[in-house]
Amino acid sequence: MKARWPRTILPGLLLGFTVSSLGFADYNELHRMLLFRDFRLLLAFAFAVGLCVPLFAVLRSRLNLGSVRFRPGTIPGAVLFGMGWALTGACPGVAIIQIGQGLWPAWASFGGILTGVWLHDRFVKRPPASTGGC
Repeated sequence: MKARWPRTILPGLLLGFTVSSLGFADYNELHRMLLFRDFRLLLAFAFAVGLCVPLFAVLRSRLNLGSVRFRPGTIPGAVLFGMGWALTGACPGVAIIQIGQGLWPAWASFGGILTGVWLHDRFVKRPPASTGGC
């Protein structure tokens, strides 16, 4: 079996550089966005969502994947994700970027992410894989 990880290094580095250059890995920059004091990152998010939503809709229709069904835990999970992001200044990808930047507090964020994933896997029953959706 051929190793797949080499194909992910360049895109991962490019993503990390882009996210860091935009300021998404800066705790203070993120808080200014979340407090509506600086709209630059918010506009970047809006652009990304505005680009991705129609692209994913086209892919979904071309691949005949059907409609998306939301599970009951989607909204509470999104709220917890947002609260963690607001408190730590890092989503999972950004925490890894911050670790790469040498920001030691990011290890606490990363530990929280791993703990949350472990708790979810330990206590939440997964629906069958064929249900699709969020």
